[in-house]
Amino acid sequence: MGKKQSGRRKHLHFFFACIIVIPILMCGCTHFYKGALTKPEFKEANDLMKRGNYKASLSKYEQIIVRFPEEGDRVLYEMGVIYAFPRNQQKDYQKSLECFQKIIKDYPESKYRQGSNVMIFLINEITRQRRQIDKLERQVEEFEKKIEQMKEIDMNLKEKKKSVPEK
Repeated sequence: MGKKQSGRRKHLHFFFACIIVIPILMCGCTHFYKGALTKPEFKEANDLMKRGNYKASLSKYEQIIVRFPEEGDRVLYEMGVIYAFPRNQQKDYQKSLECFQKIIKDYPESKYRQGSNVMIFLINEITRQRRQIDKLERQVEEFEKKIEQMKEIDMNLKEKKKSVPEK
């Protein structure tokens, strides 16, 4: 049968096991602890957004990024969404683009990178279409003015025709 381990050797194995396990547990626990701290903060900001209080939600996210800079990519993503949100009457596509571009630049390994790329594409497309619509609306206004001018010319011609004696 096997040799019985001495007490000193048992303690040495236990000591090395603790040296390996404790840092792993500490890192894991810290991650869960920070998650527990940020969860109510994000919930509050999200609830403000759902109620349509976009300005207060953005302010809350700004507080979160100061208190928890390691959550910067998530905060920037949420802020970018709020700035571009269709129901936000003070939407600002430029600020939204800046948030998403900052994620791509400053957080290259972020899980929000792909979503940011999609949002940048969509915002650029919306902006391009908005410019196209504005151009078409200006053309419609010009055509309406020309139609009014033509109607006036037509009325003048009818008046002149009435005033000219028939042969």
